[in-house]
Amino acid sequence: MSIVNFHDVLRDGIQSLMGTNPTADEIISAYPTCHLTGCSQVQTAGGTFFDLFAKKGRDEWFEVEKIITYFKKLKVKQTALIRGDFLFGYEPYSYDVVEATVLEFVKMGINVFHNFHGMNDYHPLIGVVEAVKKAQRRGYNVIANGTICIEDNPNITTTECLKFAKKLIEMGHEGFYLKSASGRLSPDFVYSLTSQLFNQFPEQDITVHAHSTYGEAPACYMSAILAAVHNNKSITIDVQHPALSGSTAQPSMTKMAQLIKNYPDKRVNSYMPNLNYDAIKMSLDPLLTLRFKYRDYEIKYDKELLDIMYKSRVPGGASSTLKSIPGLIGNLERKLDIQNEPNKWDSIQKHIYNIQNLILSDIGNPTQVTPYAANTTGQAAISLWNKLNDKELYDTLYPGIVNYLVGLHGKVPNSINKKILKKALDLKCMDKPVKYISSLDRENTLDKANSELIKKGIKNPTIRQKLSYLLLDDKEHVIRCYMGENISQKSPELPFYTLNPVPKSMKKRSKDGHSYILDIRDAIKAIGGVPVLQEIAERVLHLKQIKDKHYIFPDGYKDLGEIWDKSNTTKLDQIIDDIDAKLIKHGFDANQIRSFTIKNGQLTILDCIKDVLERRGNGLYEYFLDVLEKHNNIENSKKMAPRDGLEPPTQ
Repeated sequence: MSIVNFHDVLRDGIQSLMGTNPTADEIISAYPTCHLTGCSQVQTAGGTFFDLFAKKGRDEWFEVEKIITYFKKLKVKQTALIRGDFLFGYEPYSYDVVEATVLEFVKMGINVFHNFHGMNDYHPLIGVVEAVKKAQRRGYNVIANGTICIEDNPNITTTECLKFAKKLIEMGHEGFYLKSASGRLSPDFVYSLTSQLFNQFPEQDITVHAHSTYGEAPACYMSAILAAVHNNKSITIDVQHPALSGSTAQPSMTKMAQLIKNYPDKRVNSYMPNLNYDAIKMSLDPLLTLRFKYRDYEIKYDKELLDIMYKSRVPGGASSTLKSIPGLIGNLERKLDIQNEPNKWDSIQKHIYNIQNLILSDIGNPTQVTPYAANTTGQAAISLWNKLNDKELYDTLYPGIVNYLVGLHGKVPNSINKKILKKALDLKCMDKPVKYISSLDRENTLDKANSELIKKGIKNPTIRQKLSYLLLDDKEHVIRCYMGENISQKSPELPFYTLNPVPKSMKKRSKDGHSYILDIRDAIKAIGGVPVLQEIAERVLHLKQIKDKHYIFPDGYKDLGEIWDKSNTTKLDQIIDDIDAKLIKHGFDANQIRSFTIKNGQLTILDCIKDVLERRGNGLYEYFLDVLEKHNNIENSKKMAPRDGLEPPTQ
């Protein structure tokens, strides 16, 4: 039977929302039921799940192996996102490095490599395909999945994608992975491409991957599903656990299941995947807690900022690129004279992404996916600096952009500004762009790494040490790990109200001798702790996004925005209504309840909600107060009496 399969892209959720900051242990412990949710496969590796582990001071091999082997023992089909010859980095490598890296991950338990190049150039993909074929000959259960990068981009047309698809299959790829890192997509384009791929390559499976950054992913997924239904084919879509969904990650598996179940066309309903909702619910609290812990790494919702990002096709993780440029933020703050602005980081991003919109056509509209996204945003930041110093936008070129323009990264569009190309060629002392050199035609480098590591004190370097030495910018990190001197970054400090309360045995009694002295930690724990606070934040954000018309809705649905609004409002009302009852259940008397729900000089539950919402998005707290006031008015009209529970502050 043809159905929709769900691919849990866990790796991308951790990367997109939390900047790959959690440890392997944290990821595993926060999602104990990942293998039970009903998804057909899980993405556990690739992307930044290597170099960023190292940049956090951890042993990158220990981290990736812990995750992959954990899921291998559970017999989970695992996938990894790999950048062709670029592997998990930003520059291409020699074939001996490509082959050895692929083999190490296959040995650990990876079954599928989503092999991609941002400009859909097949030359940088040859090495990974050959390495996978070699692993297959050794008896490993692994394939190279042919990835087609898609987005709303003048370089990307259905015709060109179909030509590229034919080449991918000829090379030895199995199936297609339609990948949009920016999430800028047209549902009509997705339907057309998916339909034609099914028609021209009937034996090939198709998976669709899109980020939710601009609210277009659900509609595009439904278009792909319709194409599958109309062609009587199965299809796979990339989803997240509800606690890791939305924002710059992918749509929720439960939301997508509901869209399929409730679609007006009954043929679509029959494609409904069989999810295990109990398993999904069991991991909800620990995943919400993990998301809260690393909340400072998630992009804040700001409609004005997102509108600017949308025009520039900025993927959600672009801010991490900006933060990694030494001195950039501080210098721009001073130059823009915004040191005292409350949201100066958002202001800086708006300036940079406005410049990015200006330069995209000059540099050929590269697809906004790694490494092109990072290089484009890096150039936009430098161009802004040039402009503020009364220089030409391209007075200085970002190193990655130079390598791209001269052909070192693969295919370059003919539409690039010839003046900028000339500057890039001059910087490289070149007369004309070069033809990309496949990893198979590059000089091997593992032996060189071996010699250098021996000189640095490692007598018999392992294959993993040699690979890390070549793949990582910080060469000394390999030595520190060898010596046991690597220091992992500290965990984020959590606010006081989320900490464990004083144990009952150590609590002091009140003056009346009957009750205990309680503080805000007791109150927050009583109402459900961090998971409830994070859930409030996500639901308020969703309501605000609906109000801001953030989403495009799938064809065939009527009043879907109202349905989503009602379901989130109902759940939010329930959470608010339950606060008093939960406090009473945990031993709070009437005076204590008023103390923690009505502003009277000490930290209240509302203050904690305010902290969470203000970090989650600009204007979310004010929007929540409106929702709360509306809710209290309804409650008061029902009871015809003042409500004792959570009250908004008087203005």
